[in-house]
Amino acid sequence: MKGQLRHKIVYRTLQIIMKPFLTWKFNYRFERIQPLKHPSFILPNHVTSWDPLLVGLSFPQMMYYVASDHLFRLGLVSRLIKFLVSPIPRVKSSTDRQTAAAIFKRIKEGHNICIFPEGNMTFGGETGELHRTTAKLIKHAKAALVTFRIHGGYLTQPRWSRFPRRGLMTGQLVRVYTPEEIAGMSEEELMKCIEKDLYTNAYEEQKRNPIPFRGKRIAECLETALYLCPVCNKMGSLKSSNDTLSCSCGLKLRYTEYGFLESLNDQKPPFTTVLDWTKWQTKQVQELAARYNSCPDDVIITSDEQQSLWKITKARISRLIGRGRLLLYRDRLVFQNDNGKNHAFPLSNISDIAIHGRQTLIFTTTGREYYELRSRLPRSALKYYELCKALTGQHSIYNR
Repeated sequence: MKGQLRHKIVYRTLQIIMKPFLTWKFNYRFERIQPLKHPSFILPNHVTSWDPLLVGLSFPQMMYYVASDHLFRLGLVSRLIKFLVSPIPRVKSSTDRQTAAAIFKRIKEGHNICIFPEGNMTFGGETGELHRTTAKLIKHAKAALVTFRIHGGYLTQPRWSRFPRRGLMTGQLVRVYTPEEIAGMSEEELMKCIEKDLYTNAYEEQKRNPIPFRGKRIAECLETALYLCPVCNKMGSLKSSNDTLSCSCGLKLRYTEYGFLESLNDQKPPFTTVLDWTKWQTKQVQELAARYNSCPDDVIITSDEQQSLWKITKARISRLIGRGRLLLYRDRLVFQNDNGKNHAFPLSNISDIAIHGRQTLIFTTTGREYYELRSRLPRSALKYYELCKALTGQHSIYNR
């Protein structure tokens, strides 16, 4: 592979430059891993957008990252990233054979590959469901496996938040699996080991060892994760400001530096953790789906203003289709362009759907077309994700 020496130099340079910044900014403590004896898969849990750099501090040997193809749609910046570190692109809402082929090629060349098997960062603070093909990929490559776990990342930078906080983050080796060990396991056995190794629950950790995570406006954009009020059952009525979350029904909560929710009036908080709330709303949406599916075709389930629709050419360009309003009906997703033109996407034609970052909704059609829905205002992509899954009878990856 061309550019290997350049990639190694850049990798080591980034370690030297980023170590003082990351350890200071996030109060990050990490374990140094001894050089690996075999080409290996590095599998960490995924909690913040800084994870690739944080994990990289622990491994002296260069590794190539599998990255969302958003990273490849930044024009000159993308070309620079590709030239310097050559990440492997993966379309989030698509199973990509080209990605697997690129991984196998680099493993055979003797390189290490870092994959975040959750694919998504958690909204609630608990490790999400891992891609079911992870174990199959590793066994087929006949490489070694290293599992690595980050603690404190969720409360440092919750996926729904605008600003990071400073508390304590740690990164540590969990286990090294040799190619011989992996060969002696079934895919199911290997998958269970990976799930056990990577599992974290931010709130259980806080109960055992409370640590404050201080920052500015720590509740801002919490409504991108919590879209259903448990008091009045309204969807999209929750609003955040500074360290508070409130609803028009009178619910008013404070998000504390320890990550818990407490009431600001005489009402008892319906939930004390974001995790319990997200689990509850997932179950509620699944129950509501049966009622929504019996609604007339013209009944709007939920909608949001100031949205934009983009068509994506994989790992190359994003083309703006228009700006306007997003609406969800029981059988279709509709984008009403401000120019008067509607774009309707039947749910039966959406082959996969995912979320990028805090609130960008990504979906793939059965015709192999890729789209993104972005928002100028805090808007829950998780709401549309879970509703679309429930209306089509699929489970949510955030519901363990």
